[in-house]
Amino acid sequence: MSISGPQSGIRFSGLASGIDVESIVTQLVNLQKFPIQRLQAQQAQLQAKQTIFGQFRSNLISLSSAASALNFSQAFQINAITSADSAIASGSVTDSAVPGTYNINVTAMASAHKLTSSAKSSPTDELGYTGSFMVKGKAVEVLANDTLTSLAGKINGLGNGVSANIINGGTGSAFLVLGGVSTGAQNEILISDVSGTAAQSLGLVGTGSSLRSLSSGTASSATFTNSTDTLKTLTGATSSGVLTLGADAIAFDTNSDTLQSLVDKINATGNHTASIVTEKVDGVDKSRIAINSASWPAGYSDPNNLLGVLGVTKDTVANQVTAASDAQVQIDGVTVNSATNTLNNVVGGMTLNLSKVGTTTLTVSRDNSAIKKKVTDFQKAYNDVITYIRGNSQFDQESFQTGALFGDQTTAQVESALNTMLFGNAGTGSIKNLAELGFSLDDQGKLELDESKLDSAISTKLDDVKKLFMATGSSLNSELAYVSSGNKTKASSTSGYDVNITQVATKGAVSALNALSAPHSGGETLSFSGTLFGSATPELTISAGTDLNSLVSQINNDSRFKDLVVATNDGGSLKIESKRYGTAGNFTVTSNLAEGPDNSGIGLGGGTNVAGVNVAGTINGEAATGNGQFLLGNSGNSTTDGLQIQYKGTSTGAIGAITFNRGVAALMNYQTSAFTDTVNGLLSTVDQTLTAQVQDIEDRITSLNEALVLREQLLRSRFTAMENAIATANAQGAQMSSILNSSS
Repeated sequence: MSISGPQSGIRFSGLASGIDVESIVTQLVNLQKFPIQRLQAQQAQLQAKQTIFGQFRSNLISLSSAASALNFSQAFQINAITSADSAIASGSVTDSAVPGTYNINVTAMASAHKLTSSAKSSPTDELGYTGSFMVKGKAVEVLANDTLTSLAGKINGLGNGVSANIINGGTGSAFLVLGGVSTGAQNEILISDVSGTAAQSLGLVGTGSSLRSLSSGTASSATFTNSTDTLKTLTGATSSGVLTLGADAIAFDTNSDTLQSLVDKINATGNHTASIVTEKVDGVDKSRIAINSASWPAGYSDPNNLLGVLGVTKDTVANQVTAASDAQVQIDGVTVNSATNTLNNVVGGMTLNLSKVGTTTLTVSRDNSAIKKKVTDFQKAYNDVITYIRGNSQFDQESFQTGALFGDQTTAQVESALNTMLFGNAGTGSIKNLAELGFSLDDQGKLELDESKLDSAISTKLDDVKKLFMATGSSLNSELAYVSSGNKTKASSTSGYDVNITQVATKGAVSALNALSAPHSGGETLSFSGTLFGSATPELTISAGTDLNSLVSQINNDSRFKDLVVATNDGGSLKIESKRYGTAGNFTVTSNLAEGPDNSGIGLGGGTNVAGVNVAGTINGEAATGNGQFLLGNSGNSTTDGLQIQYKGTSTGAIGAITFNRGVAALMNYQTSAFTDTVNGLLSTVDQTLTAQVQDIEDRITSLNEALVLREQLLRSRFTAMENAIATANAQGAQMSSILNSSS
C-alpha cells in the first residue's frame, strides 16, 4: 500500500510493517547532510581562492625574475657577432667582448694526423710479425698470429687518442688506417719500434728516426699522466739498456725507472740537464721530460729505443695520408696558432670558429634589441600581474557574482605597493624614472610604452638606462668599491654609509730560510698544501743544477701553481706569495730534505710563514664579515644586510663612505620577493590562513559525518525494534485468529 502527505515520495512496503525502511532511513540521513554540503561548498570556495592566490604568487615570481634580469651589468652588455663570410669564419661572443670590427685571415686549418700501413693480403690473414711498437706513448705487443683486424683492436684498446680502422679493397689491398682523434701538431701519431721491426714491416714507419721536438738544445718527450709511475706502467714497454748522451752512458730499465728517476740520472752526469715539465692537456695535468744537451741532434746513441718509448724521437712515417697540423689565423695582423679550428678567448669574450682558408671580417656590436627585450619582458610581467588581478576581481551587475579577488585587501595592498614604486625617482643618471624612459599607465593600471623613446635611450644613453634599473654604488675613495647588495640592503642617503676599517687584508707568504747562492744539489721535493690548494697536495722536484732564478721561473710557469702563487727572488732567497688575499689564500710548503746552510734543503720549512688575514671593519656602524678584501654586511643589519664592498687600501680607520641606491628593477625585485617569501611573505601568510580555514572546515565535516553515522545507526536500530514488535504482534494476532476459528 502507499501513503501520501507530508512524506510525499516515501513508499511503505516492508515485510512485517509494510514500510520501506531503507528508503526512509536514507532520506532522513540525506536531510541531515545539508549542513555538511554547505561546509563542503565553503571549503571548495576557499580551496579555489587558494589556487587563485597560488597562481597570483607565480605571476609575482615571474615579475621578480624579469626585474632581477635587469639588475646586473651583463643585462646591458649583450653582444652580437656577425661575419662577412661565415663560410670562412664565424663566432660567438659573451658580454665581456669589446665591440668592434676584427679582420680575420685564415691561412691554415687544423687537421688530425692520418696514416696507413702498406697493402696486405686481407684483414684476417696472419701477418707473422713479432715484437712491440709504440703508438703515441703506449706499447702494442705483436704476436705471430696477429692480423690487421686484431692489431686494430689492440690499438683501439690503448685509449690514447688514436683510432684504428681497416680498409679492405679486396685481395692484396687490405690496409690498417690510423687516425688521430684530435687535430693539431701536438696530437701527431708517434710510432716507433721498440723490439723487432713489426711497425716497419707493417709499413707504418720507415727506417729513419728524428727528434720530435728540439728547441734551443732541449728535446722534449710526449706527455704522460705523471712522473712517478714506472715507464712500464705509463707506456706498457718492457725494455732496458743504455742511452748514450755524448760521452755519458745512462742505464735504464722501464720496469723500474720513472720519468723522475731518469731526470735524476741525466742530471747526475753533470754534463746534461733534465727536468719534469707539467702542463695542462685538455684540462688535465700532464708531465713530460725535457732534456737539454749539447749532444743533440747527432751526438747520442739509443740502441734500445728509450727515446722512442718516451716520444723524444719519432720514426719516419711511411704512408702518411694527412699531416697533423695546427690552424693558423691572423686577427688584425696578429698571427695565432691553434691545435683546433675553434679558438677560445684569443679575443676576449669571443669564440672563433674556422671553416676554411680565406679572409673575412667579424663585427661585434651591442645587441640593443636584446637589451630592449629585457625591458619589455619586465613590462609584460608587470602587466600580467595587473591583468590577473583584474580578471579575478570582476563584478557582474546582473548576477551580482564576484571574482575571488573582488574587494580583497591583500591584492589591493600588493598592487598599491608595486604601483607606488614604478614612477618614483630611482635613477642616478640623467634618466630618473620610468616616465622619462617612455612608460605610462593606461586606464586599467597597466604599463604602456613609447618604444621609440626607449630605443633612443638605449642607443644614446645606455649607461643612464642601466643606472635607472640597477642597484648601484659608488665611493669617492678609489680604493673602496661597491660590489653587490641583497634584497634587505637599504638605500643610503646622498652622503652614503661610512666605512671604518680595523684590519686590512693581506696575503699569505712563505720565505726560505736559506739563500740559494749556488746551483741546487738536486733531489729536493717541495710539497704544497693548505686552504689555497684545497684537497690537492702538488709536489715540485728541484733538479740538480737549478739556480734560484730558474726555480722561480719553474714555479711561476707550472700550471699547478701559476694561478695560485707567485715566486720571487727575495734578496737571494726564495719567496712564494699567495695570489689571493685573506685566509682563503693561506698555504704551507714542506721539504723532504733537512734544512741546512749547505743547500741540502732550500729551507722553506724553516723559513718565515706569514698567514694572510681578511679585511675587518664596519659599514654604517654595523657589523660586517671579511673575506679577503671583501666586506659583507651581516644578516640582520638594519641597513647594510647583504651589502658587499671591496677595500684595496692599506690604511685603517675611517676611510670614506659608500653610496648605495636601488634602481627600479632592484626595488621591484625586492618588493616582489618580500611578498612571495615562503616563510614571512604576505602571500605565504594568506596561504597559511586559507589552509587553516580549509582544515577547520574539514575537521567540522569529519565531526558531522561521525555524528551522522551514529544517527543512522540509531534510526536503523529503532526501525529494527519496530519491525520486531510488529512481527510479534502479527504472530500473536494470527494465533488468536486460529484459536477463534477453531472454537467456531
